[in-house]
Amino acid sequence: MATQALFDIGNVILEPTPTFARLKTKTHAWLPLIVLIVLTVGILFWWIATVDFTWLTEHMLAAQPKATPETRAALQRFLTPTTMMLSSGFGAVVGQLGIFALSAAYYMVAAKVLGTQVAYGKWFGFSVWTSIPRLLTVPLSALQIMTSHGRVAMEDLNMVSLNYLALHLPPTSPWAAMAGAIDLTVVWSIVLTVIGFKAWTGRSTAACVTVALLPSVVVYGLWAAKIALMG
Repeated sequence: MATQALFDIGNVILEPTPTFARLKTKTHAWLPLIVLIVLTVGILFWWIATVDFTWLTEHMLAAQPKATPETRAALQRFLTPTTMMLSSGFGAVVGQLGIFALSAAYYMVAAKVLGTQVAYGKWFGFSVWTSIPRLLTVPLSALQIMTSHGRVAMEDLNMVSLNYLALHLPPTSPWAAMAGAIDLTVVWSIVLTVIGFKAWTGRSTAACVTVALLPSVVVYGLWAAKIALMG
């Protein structure tokens, strides 16, 4: 079972339709879930262990020119290897699990609306499998760490983000975080969601595209509206 799940990490990218059809019976999502969490935490810990904290502190303070002296002092106290490893590790694990859990609930409800009954646990596995493209950023992040000489910001670890590839917005821009959150793996995951949802529900392509796009449209739409209205 573990061997098949390992092969399916590649199959879900190379042959998504038959792979998702097979995964509907048994998702075997525990292996890709572990791989996603371990590699994410591993990259973060490697970055924290090698980053120049003096440079990082100056970089992050420069992004907050209006910060009060109290805020600056708190940030400087927080920027230590121990606190960052604890917070990053906790965020990577709990954050990913939370996103998968919410996504699973959404897909289950969407499937029910479209007349298909699939258990919540399977949709949790579905959420994990559609996130597999994120693994492709790991070698690029590793390359950034190895060649940066300790001077690379966390946002620049993602070399396939909209901001890194095209916009190059400075950290002081209110749009920088959003541009950094949108990347090629997000688009790829949406495509896999369309393919997988169609394989699991048999619904029309238009319905599956709507289901796949709606969360991103809502999240990024509200994010953009907040920035436009409040800066």
